[in-house]
Order: sequence, then C-alpha cells, then structure tokens
Amino acid sequence: MLDLFRSITARTAALLADNGDWSMAGRSESQYAVDVEIDRACLAMLHGAGLAVLSEESGITNPDGRPLEAAPDALVVVDPLDGSTNASLGLPWCATALCLVLDGVSSVAHVSNLRTGTRFEAIRGKGASRDGRPIRVAPPVALGGAVIGVNSRPPESFRPRQHRGMGATALDITSVAASGSGGGFDGTIDFDDDMIGVWDYLTSVLILEEAGGVAADALGRDLLTLDHAARRRPVTATSAGLLDQLLAAAN
Repeated sequence: MLDLFRSITARTAALLADNGDWSMAGRSESQYAVDVEIDRACLAMLHGAGLAVLSEESGITNPDGRPLEAAPDALVVVDPLDGSTNASLGLPWCATALCLVLDGVSSVAHVSNLRTGTRFEAIRGKGASRDGRPIRVAPPVALGGAVIGVNSRPPESFRPRQHRGMGATALDITSVAASGSGGGFDGTIDFDDDMIGVWDYLTSVLILEEAGGVAADALGRDLLTLDHAARRRPVTATSAGLLDQLLAAAN
C-alpha cells in the first residue's frame, strides 16, 4: 500500500510542478482547476488498484467510479492537494495525504510535501517515519512554552509562546509528529467553525499517534468519520497535558 501511495504522490508532485493554470474550477469558492486535475490522477490510480475512495474533491466512490451508498470495509481517504493556496503562491507547504481505512480503523498513512519531497508515513502499531527514518514527538511542554500551529485567527486570550498559521493541516500535524526529530510544532489547534474535513487531518493524525503524540476533536467527537459532509475541529499535541490545555483554549 505504501508503494502505491508513493507512486501516487510522485505523480501529483509532477502535475503540480508542471501546472501553470491557477484559475478556479468553479465548483466551490476555493477550488482550483489543478485541485480537480490532481484529484483525477489520484482516483485513477486508487480505483485502478481496486480501492474505494473518499476524496475532498469528488466525494466517496466505488472502484468503478460510481458513488457509494455506504462505506466499504477498505477505503482510502485522500486530500489530493492540501494547501492549494500555498501552492498557488509558490510556498513550499502543500501536500498530498492518503490514508487506508480498514474496517473503520485508520491503518496506513502517507503524506508527501509536494514542493520539497519530504515524506511522512505510518503503519498502525509499527511507528512513524520521515523519509524512511523513525520520528518521535518532542518532550512535553506547557502551553506557555509551546509553539503552536493554528488554523484561523486565535482569540486574544490564546497565549502560547508563539503561534503560526501555515495553511496546510496535513503538514502542520506531521510537523508535530516529527517535533522530537529535528524540530516542529508542539501542537496544532483549529479555531475555525467546523470547516475541516476528514481528508485534512486523518492521515497525519495516524502518523502523529504512531510518533507518540495525541489528538482530539475540540468538541469531543470521533475524529474518524467517513461522512463527506462532516466537519471537525482537530487539536493535536506532543503530550496529553498540552492537549488538555489546547482543548480548554479551543472552547
């Protein structure tokens, strides 16, 4: 499965590198034409491997491309181009994220930074890696000493040591996963009003958990959902103590 995921992200990186059209697709307010093109490439390879898919851009589909009425036992959740606005600006913080869900459990994860080629992977119960080398989260830190990745504008009362809004949830969370292996965020928090789909975070949450980190929804809901219309507010951290502080800040 990881070999397939690597082949897919090699293809999506090539498509992004060759893209010169940053017009909007017209399907939604923030969907670029290249989002649709990269989604087609992902679907072709995943469906070609006999896999059902839940994609940000095209919903949930059978291997034959038809819409699914119910989730199958095996399905790949994919964000074809996370951070597309960053990509349009030439910023190196955009990715393709793929996660195999087996019997309702996220099981195999792959996130690839499409500008730098940095690859994060995990298999449930077998740890996480960056470019083939094991990664772990950083030692515990309290909120006042933490650097936190944020989605949307935080309230004035939110006072970590520093915060950053990077614009690509998948890479923000993998940064937490690798924080003890070369540096990264101590945690991430979503201050938006239920705007994040499962494709944005599910892959990276598995990588984070396999690296020793923790994650939760700000409102206590299950992070794993296969409902394309569902939205969550993911919060992640290197430790349970910091996660509790972030959850308190989120509400």
